[in-house]
Amino acid sequence: MRLATSSALKVSSEEGPMPFPWYVIIPLVAIVSWIIQEVCRGVAISIGLVDHPNSRKIHSKPIPLSGGIGMFLPVSIFLIVWIARGGEGMGVLAGLGVLSALGMITLTGFIDDFRPVSPSKRLLVQAMASFLLWNVGVRLDLIHFGGFALDLGLFSLPLTMLWFMGFMNTSNFMDGMDGLSGGMSLMALGSISVVGFITGSLYGPVALILAVVTAIYLIFNLSTNRKIFLGDSGSLTLGLSVGVLGILVSRVPSGVGLDWHAIALVLAAYSVGVMDVLVAIIRRARRGASVFKADKHHFHHRLLRAGLGEGWTLAALHGMAGLVLFAVSLPGYGSGWAIVQFLVPSSMVLGAGLRLLRVAMVKGSVVVPLEGEPATHANPRLSVTGNDDTEKHIKKAAGKGR
Repeated sequence: MRLATSSALKVSSEEGPMPFPWYVIIPLVAIVSWIIQEVCRGVAISIGLVDHPNSRKIHSKPIPLSGGIGMFLPVSIFLIVWIARGGEGMGVLAGLGVLSALGMITLTGFIDDFRPVSPSKRLLVQAMASFLLWNVGVRLDLIHFGGFALDLGLFSLPLTMLWFMGFMNTSNFMDGMDGLSGGMSLMALGSISVVGFITGSLYGPVALILAVVTAIYLIFNLSTNRKIFLGDSGSLTLGLSVGVLGILVSRVPSGVGLDWHAIALVLAAYSVGVMDVLVAIIRRARRGASVFKADKHHFHHRLLRAGLGEGWTLAALHGMAGLVLFAVSLPGYGSGWAIVQFLVPSSMVLGAGLRLLRVAMVKGSVVVPLEGEPATHANPRLSVTGNDDTEKHIKKAAGKGR
């Protein structure tokens, strides 16, 4: 790494005309996405592509794993049309690279939804997709911090791969509760869209289109009668899409390098998921278990067991991410001191949020069991036996959600 002087302070605005009339294409994407999700849901049920409940999962009946394919198809149609029009703002080669990378991840996840693929093979495909994106120019290379820039040099490739693989697996880790992965991704896409519209980047409207596709999925996912899940094909692809757009929208006016603040905003939206992943890796490593071995000790599992309820758990985790995002959005573009302004409030908000999570997870009055677990109390010195109201609360809360 090395420092380089730079006067580039803002994210770039892409040259060239807008390739589509966005006020027409966005409602059209919503309609097409809805139809595709309906069709994919029916196909998934007919071919047995469903997620069956087990002791680790929260849902109690088979749910179609069609959300990922239902999201990839409208996005791929949009990308194909974009590339056919010359790939304005991106270029044909980069457009084909993005489409190919998304296709690789979606296909691998689709296969994994049918028959489990080993973690090593999944990581290999993720690494290949990340390398492909880096090779076509979607990469972390020169990061601008106000009046100077950090040239990543030889670290560009590994950090870019870590960026994409981190987003993919964070999204996948969060996909254990209705609305969590999709909601966090929608928050990230909204941030990317706002940055893009403020700076005039072509990728602001693109992020908005993907946000609309994600919102349509969430309508199905949170539905009682037409519920669907992302599956690995959806969670991994959605995470990769957020990572790609996060880099594309962060380009500085010169076209060389990225603005640090735009990158930080994307990370902030995924902050809770990133912390959950890090805690899970440390927890499993300390126990001598594989970091890829699934368990039911993620933040949302613990909050549910503390009796918070599915709706409040979802609100708490999104609220925490929203506070971090708000804290990160406070610094102005181009200020060197903004880095300090970013670190202090975001660290305080994240620390306070984690403390609240700790209180909820450890000192909750009643520990609500997930499916397949015995009813216990958060404080082992207290008993729940012999209390009819408590037992009713446990049974009622345990029967909610997936």
